[in-house]
Amino acid sequence: MRQGKWAILCSVLVSCFFMVGGVVFAAEPIAIGSIASLTGYLSDQAQNVVEGTELGIEEMNAKGGVLGRPLKLYARDDEMKPPVGARRFEDLVKNEKIAMHTGVVFAPVSTAIQQANRQLEEKGVVLFQAATNKLEQDPKNMQPYLFFIGSSLEAYGLAGGEHAARNVGKKTFILYADYAGWGWVIRDAFVQSVTANGGEVLGSLAVPPGTTDYGPFLTQVLAKKPDYVACIVNGMMFINCMKQAYAMGMKDKMKFMTFHVNIEEVNGCGPEVIQDVVLVTDYFWNLPNEKNKAFVEKYLKKYGSDKRPSMRHFLHYASVLLWADGVKKAGTLNPKAVSSALLGFKADYGKGEIEIRKTGDHTTVQPIVVARGKGPKEMKDKFDTQEIVKVYTGDKYFYSAKEKGY
Repeated sequence: MRQGKWAILCSVLVSCFFMVGGVVFAAEPIAIGSIASLTGYLSDQAQNVVEGTELGIEEMNAKGGVLGRPLKLYARDDEMKPPVGARRFEDLVKNEKIAMHTGVVFAPVSTAIQQANRQLEEKGVVLFQAATNKLEQDPKNMQPYLFFIGSSLEAYGLAGGEHAARNVGKKTFILYADYAGWGWVIRDAFVQSVTANGGEVLGSLAVPPGTTDYGPFLTQVLAKKPDYVACIVNGMMFINCMKQAYAMGMKDKMKFMTFHVNIEEVNGCGPEVIQDVVLVTDYFWNLPNEKNKAFVEKYLKKYGSDKRPSMRHFLHYASVLLWADGVKKAGTLNPKAVSSALLGFKADYGKGEIEIRKTGDHTTVQPIVVARGKGPKEMKDKFDTQEIVKVYTGDKYFYSAKEKGY
């Protein structure tokens, strides 16, 4: 009888402890959610989101967790369907009790999740996104629990326009993806910056999403004879555009620039095509600082040396660390308190100092990276695909709160 009581007591005691990564925790895990398009044509990028989040969680758990509790990831596939993403997000909030969410690679799903979080009202959670735009940050749409670990889209246009006008050429022609939440925003900021810095825009063409044949567009660009082309298209659209421009011999006649580009797109183009293309973005794995080197080492140790971390790996890794710092500052998981603690917060997780504005737009002011694609004769190995040219820093590369309607 006595042995039976001890067995029950020991069972209860064991159930109160959790071991994560060799660290023993005497408290229940904190749930972290990540909705991403794990099936569909964005599945590779979605997997990077999940892997980056895992790296952030592992780092925090190795340091003792958050408020003495370990973090645990709950990843779900949105199937690139907004209603599915919203439904699975609500399930994570209501049934898994997630305290924060980081993820999403498909913009319509992001919008659906934001709407679902708004409807949850005080039961909503802190949301982190990789990027944002002026429309999303408008006072009518902006949510108090929404934060951005990556840059606002206008920053690529503002920093890229200044760099291009001063270092690439004076006359440009723009090809831009014809949708409001991405192509239009970068285009408008780029035009504003280029002209303010003495450059001239010879013309622009809207490229429908999903375009594969760029011949008609590139032929019109050739006729204008610009110093360089601003390619505000992403993903496979950018890869197809650049490969066709290369095949048409256009790289011998003019330079090329692109925005918000990821390592997958650089690799998809190949060294011959990407050589000397100006790349304006948030992050490349070869940023020369010690914190980034430490992050890359952690990535290689966990996922192997066959590839290098992408922008999405880094941003979602950093989002976990940023949220955890906000929780520590607030001393609670309460989303209202955490959101308040994040306002004005400064930190450096590997790309340089970032700062979240105290204004209602929640813009995260941070460095913008400009790189140059390397050709095959320059590369030391298959990973040596780009060199960092310059890092632009400062609030002037982001629309002010007033410009965003505040």
